[in-house]
Order: sequence, then C-alpha cells, then structure tokens
Amino acid sequence: MRRFITLCAVGIALCLAAPLHAATLTWDDGAGNDNWSSGTNWNPDTAPTNGDSVILTATAQSRLDYAWIIESGQSLTSSTSGVGDELVLQSSSDLTLATGGTMDIGFMRPRFSSGGQFTIEPGASLDTDNYGLGSIAATITFEANATGVTTWNCTGNFDVGSDNLTVDLTNYDVSNGTTLVLVDYGTQSGTFGSVTLTPSNWRGTLDYAYDQGSGDLAIALTNIYSATGAVILVR
Repeated sequence: MRRFITLCAVGIALCLAAPLHAATLTWDDGAGNDNWSSGTNWNPDTAPTNGDSVILTATAQSRLDYAWIIESGQSLTSSTSGVGDELVLQSSSDLTLATGGTMDIGFMRPRFSSGGQFTIEPGASLDTDNYGLGSIAATITFEANATGVTTWNCTGNFDVGSDNLTVDLTNYDVSNGTTLVLVDYGTQSGTFGSVTLTPSNWRGTLDYAYDQGSGDLAIALTNIYSATGAVILVR
C-alpha cells in the first residue's frame, strides 16, 4: 500500500511538472487584423503561448504583438520561402529564440513602429531567407555562452536598416576564440544604428564583411577581449 501511494505521488508530481499547454498552431489570418494575439488568426483558434510551435503561411503578414519564446524543442517555421510569409516586429514585439529552439522562416522585418526586441540565445537554430528591408528599428540581442553564439543564417539579403545590436558576453570565455560570427548572409546592406557589448568591460570590432573563407562573408564581432582596469598602487 505504501509503495502504491509513493508511485501515485510520483505520477502526480510528473503531471504537475509537464507543460500545461503545448500545440502546433498554423497562421490563417481568420480575424483579418494580422495580430498574433487574436486567437481566430490561428488554427486551432487560440493565440500561441510559450511552449507552442508555430507555422506561418502566405495568407498575410503576421504581427507579433506580445512577448513570445520559442522554447527548447519547439519551432517557428513558414510554409513558403522568400518574402511570402512575413513576420513583423513592432514596438510590442518581444521574441526570444531560446537554447534548443528552432526558427526557420522566409521573411522577418521591423515595421510600423520601432522598439521591437529579438533575443537569440546560444545553442539554437536560426534561418531566414531575408531580413529587414526598411527603416524601422528593432533591437537584436545575441547572448553568448562560454563557447559562442547562435549564428543567424540568412540566405538572401540581410538589411540591418537602423537596428540596434547588443552582444551579451557575460558568459563568454575568450580562450575559445576572439571572433564570433553573428550573421552568415547571402547579401548585406546597411549598418547598425548602435552596437553595444555587455558587460561594459568587453571590447571588439564589428566587421560587416568578415571573410569566413572562399568569399563566404558574414557579420562578425572580431578582436574580442575583456578590458581590465589598471591597478594603481597608492603609497
């Protein structure tokens, strides 16, 4: 009897620890307003929450209008390539690609209002056909672990417009290299409106045409080092 009670307790604990909601949702623009938060824009009719996977379709642009995380084992994909499935980042957008998550879509760009956030954690998979093509600014943050960052693979044009770039090197071990490849692109245009390295003691050079070999160009942070203040001895 005691063993039965113990097994039941373990089973209940596992159920409580499991995600309460995990689904694959497909964009259908049923509400006709382009907003992610409108449940009837999805099949089934519910807005995505953390833990869901999402498939975009070419029915219309979709505007992410809240905070959403592509969690480990989950994905954001699109049904077509090119610019048919447009994901819009706007002021209310806060998209995080978490470690172990997958993002593979045709087209993403900041549009309508500045201030959208896109955070890319290490150990994820990130592919787009095109990015940008506008003057609206978002903030793109690459977070490093000890060995590096997730490299963004953009097979078409990567247009940074006036975006702001942050590279978080808090956990980076520079003994693993002084170069981090951020974006591997087909073609590239524009320069970031601002570039910030955190913590503030980190230094580096942003190279928009870093040659990975055989003319394969990328945006990379090079010459990375941690600057330490000089020790002043007071006599």
